[in-house]
Amino acid sequence: MPGFDVIWLREATGAAAAKTPPLSREQIVRAAIELADEAGLEAASIRRIAARLGAGATSLYWHVRSKNDLFELMFDAAFAELELPPEPAGDWRSDLRCLAMQTRDIFSRHPWLILLGIQPGMGPNIRRYAEFALRVVSPLGLDRASRTEVLAILNNYLLGFAHRQTAWRQVRERTGLSDEQWERQLGQYLTQVRDNDPALAADIETRLHLTSDYSFELGLDCVLDGIAARAIPT
Repeated sequence: MPGFDVIWLREATGAAAAKTPPLSREQIVRAAIELADEAGLEAASIRRIAARLGAGATSLYWHVRSKNDLFELMFDAAFAELELPPEPAGDWRSDLRCLAMQTRDIFSRHPWLILLGIQPGMGPNIRRYAEFALRVVSPLGLDRASRTEVLAILNNYLLGFAHRQTAWRQVRERTGLSDEQWERQLGQYLTQVRDNDPALAADIETRLHLTSDYSFELGLDCVLDGIAARAIPT
């Protein structure tokens, strides 16, 4: 059976430790994120990263053995963007709502992030995020396992919403149209559909807002209401 191998648990090999590569892990990950932001996850290849950094592709392998390593590092690095206070304010609902809004912003800035799925989550930034979130919900008086369940419910909502956002963005990107062109052609299509199938047009129109701020916050409030109803004794 293969061993459980993630980059956070792996020590440097003797060969890697004996050399001083010209690049750092942070440079590689930053370049990978820039490429993914600009042209999608497929653009974050070892070859393109090396070209952006002006280095040979083999020099990157001192730091990342595989795409799995790279993706885990990218996922963790994105969560470094969270601006967390030293401690939660003490109002679990307000604190959790704020954390959820920041998390949604990260997935919006990096739409490729959701395509990586759920990573092992052993990196320093994910651990910081998780430990802070556990402290946020500590006023509920639950044990650690129950608090983890509560946060999993919230994370499932966040990941589901991010999937919808990214899928809708990909539909537009596959057309090769700009945002303005897409909006214009969609409007023209709806005008034609209203004449022939008004029910279909109405159905499409009611779905267009499902990646909006309003839709996100409505769903978030429903999740928080559910947590409060189940976790707080009456």
